[in-house]
Amino acid sequence: MALCLVWGATAVPAQAQADPAPADDAFAQLLENARQGNEAGDQQVGVEQNVCQVSASELVELASPVDGVIHAMYANRGQRVKKGELIAELQAEVEKAQVNYAKVRSQSQSSVEARKRQLEFTERRIKRTEKLRAAKLMTQEEIDTLETDRDSARLDYEAARENISVMKAELALSKAQLADRMITSPIDGVLIEKLLSVGEQVDGKAIALIAQLDPLFVEVSLPVAQFGKYHKGEKVSVNFEGPNLQARDAVVSLVDQIVEPKSKTFGMRIVLPNPDLAIPAGIGCHIQFLSPNKK
Repeated sequence: MALCLVWGATAVPAQAQADPAPADDAFAQLLENARQGNEAGDQQVGVEQNVCQVSASELVELASPVDGVIHAMYANRGQRVKKGELIAELQAEVEKAQVNYAKVRSQSQSSVEARKRQLEFTERRIKRTEKLRAAKLMTQEEIDTLETDRDSARLDYEAARENISVMKAELALSKAQLADRMITSPIDGVLIEKLLSVGEQVDGKAIALIAQLDPLFVEVSLPVAQFGKYHKGEKVSVNFEGPNLQARDAVVSLVDQIVEPKSKTFGMRIVLPNPDLAIPAGIGCHIQFLSPNKK
């Protein structure tokens, strides 16, 4: 039995009349045009529009190089952070104590000064006996004793100086071990989510999620029919779905050289400056090419 629509007394087959697309489906229609290729839009520069997606240029799952328990968190959700800014700190009482101990040892010069004074004393003794040695009023055994004392003092002095160098290296190692427990942001961005809280064990888990929102990446998927038509450096206007978001001009930074075989599309990336963070990542958009097509 055929399905039909009844209007008054007239029966019309359902397949013979297509309902007009609602206004809410405009974006869906635009997506369909991007998949199939909008031939009418390709005929004139500045007319074709292609669906795109705004994304963060970097998304970092902040982790720790060592295991431990979180002692403090210094950034909250939605907070802007700078590269190198301290985000979290693991418990580090032992590491701090090691740094202080190594610092005291490396700054101690008493041993070096003592060995230096001993060396200077033996050198003065040898100098005072120069006339006696010249006049052959000293035995060879006495001369050998003085020279041996001087050589031993010199070795002790060099060993003390080397020991200070070792202590400074130990201090640098202790500072590095302490720095591993201070988790800093590797990028300028916004803290999107705290994944762990104070008192929780890190144990290889991510601590926070940080997104770089300046610049943003605008990812576009174009039909294979347009492959080779656009190149790096093309000027575009990016129009956003959200209310009160004005279109922004940008430049194509990357055109993929590989076509996705299932969808018969290839990707294009646009770098979009966003210093005021007015454009949110994740929002839908469409682009309009502004510069002449390159053959």
